[in-house]
Amino acid sequence: MNKYKGPKTPDLIIGPMPADVINKTLGTEIEAGDVILTRGAQRHAYRRHPEDYPKCLPHLASVVADPRYIGDDDTNSGIEIWGYAIAIQSLVLVAVELMPDANGRYQISSFYMVSEKKAQSRRQKGFLKVAVR
Repeated sequence: MNKYKGPKTPDLIIGPMPADVINKTLGTEIEAGDVILTRGAQRHAYRRHPEDYPKCLPHLASVVADPRYIGDDDTNSGIEIWGYAIAIQSLVLVAVELMPDANGRYQISSFYMVSEKKAQSRRQKGFLKVAVR
């Protein structure tokens, strides 16, 4: 029996990974590619953050395209892209894997709303940096 009660949507192409901004901000050398939100990642985000899911989903493309902060705490294989969504008056964190899939796409692993206080705490610890354009 499937316990998932969230939306049954196809994989979504969110838009291009902001490789230039990420490379300048974190000193990485990632390649260009699209960011994708798979059905599995949608299910994960819905289960872990059911109240944030419908609020954040419409803003993923704008957050990825125009990040305010980019973070890497070195505890997993991805990075965090943070952006402000005016419509919901909140920062949105989009966790993205840094290793592209076989099609050269970067997969979102989760997304949810975060506070400005959390952003400042992570910046003070050195895990989060202001995006460099």
